[in-house]
Amino acid sequence: MSSRLSLWLSASALVISVAALVTAFVAPGEQAALPTKDEPGAYTHAVVDDAIRRYERTGLEATVAYYDDPANVDGEWYVFILDLQGNYIAHPNPDTREWTYEEQFDATGYFIGDDLLSATEEGRWIHYTWYNPASGEAGQKHSWVVLHEDMVFGSGWYEN
Repeated sequence: MSSRLSLWLSASALVISVAALVTAFVAPGEQAALPTKDEPGAYTHAVVDDAIRRYERTGLEATVAYYDDPANVDGEWYVFILDLQGNYIAHPNPDTREWTYEEQFDATGYFIGDDLLSATEEGRWIHYTWYNPASGEAGQKHSWVVLHEDMVFGSGWYEN
């Protein structure tokens, strides 16, 4: 079998598998609803899930390059990745990427390093005050953080 045919068959099988998985959770005649920004909690979960899938698909180097690029900030949503020592591996703000664990304070002076590293494999919410890249002002941020392969993947949304 040619490598092109093999690749096409593999891609087709993946599409069919994904379609079967989606339809297994959707009632007949209904469309699968993807979360929107009007549902910030669900949207944030999806952003983090997508980041983990990107990492699994493309590896660490490509994932870091993608999320370090400010062009991949989606309004107030962006992905950050930390190692288990609390150092940023990926963040769209190059100044933040330079922070060490000991420097992780929110806009009010609250130390968030321990909160960030409290992520579990199931994920958990943490709350702190951070500067919103969409508005440039400090606001209450709700971040969903997930422990995955000795890294913390996170994203969040801001209260208006």
